[in-house]
Amino acid sequence: MHRPPPPAGGGSLAAGMGCSLTRPHSPGPLAPVTPSLPGALLFRPGSHGSSPEAGSPSSSSRQRVRGWRPARCWRPALPRVLFYPTLLYTVVRGTVPGRARRDWYNRIDRTVLLGALPLRSMTRRLVEDEDVRGVITMNEEYETRFLCNSAQEWRQVGVEQLRLSTIDMTGIPTLANLQKGVQFALKYQALGRSVYVHCKAGRSRSATMVAAYLIQVHNWSPEEAVRAIAKIRPHIRIRPGQFEILKEFHKEITAEAAKK
Repeated sequence: MHRPPPPAGGGSLAAGMGCSLTRPHSPGPLAPVTPSLPGALLFRPGSHGSSPEAGSPSSSSRQRVRGWRPARCWRPALPRVLFYPTLLYTVVRGTVPGRARRDWYNRIDRTVLLGALPLRSMTRRLVEDEDVRGVITMNEEYETRFLCNSAQEWRQVGVEQLRLSTIDMTGIPTLANLQKGVQFALKYQALGRSVYVHCKAGRSRSATMVAAYLIQVHNWSPEEAVRAIAKIRPHIRIRPGQFEILKEFHKEITAEAAKK
C-alpha cells in the first residue's frame, strides 16, 4: 500500500532565524584584517539517506533545509563583532618598534592624507600641522561614535566631514560614492587645503577612495593608482571587488574625457 511521504520539517526554524533557504556555495576564507594606528555554520546537502522522489511534496522543502546557510545571518554582523579586536591590532601595529610598525596615516600628495581613524586626540595635529579642512569618512556610524569627532565637532574646528558609509571588511564603495568623494577632495585641492581620507585602518575602503582620486587627477589606470599608494603606504589592501569598482570608475572617467 502506497503511503504519502511524511511532511518536511524545518520551515518554522528557518523562519525564526530569518534566513533565506538556498543551496550554498563554498565561501572563501575570511581575509585577515590587519589595519594600522598609533596611540558558518554551513549545512551542505548530505549524501546519506535516500533522496525524496522528484516532484514529491517534501522534495523542495527538504532540499532547502539541507541547503540552509546561517552564515547569511551572521555575516553582516561580523564586522561589528570584530571591530574592537581589529582596532586594537591596528593600535599595536602603530606602536611597535622596528619594521613591524605601521604609520597611522601618510600624506599621498599635497592634498590627500590616507589613514586610520582620526582619533579625537589627533584633531589639533591634523588641523594645525597638516592643514586638514576636509575629512572623508568611509566608516559606518558605529565605528566613529565614541572615538572620533562628530560632524558638528569637526565643524567647530573649521573642518567639513563627508561620510560615505561602507561596511567594514567586505564593503565596496559605490560608484556614486567614489564620485562624491573625489569631487569633495578636488574642492579642497582647488583651495590649497588638505583632506584626510580614512576608514578603520586606512587599508581598504579609504585606499579605494584615494585610488579613485588619483585616477581622476592623473588619468592613471587603477593599477597605476594602487601602485602609487602602495609605495607610500605599503600595507594597503585593495580587495578584488574594490578593484573592480575602480576599473568601472576609470572607464567612466575615460569616456568623459573622450567626449571633450
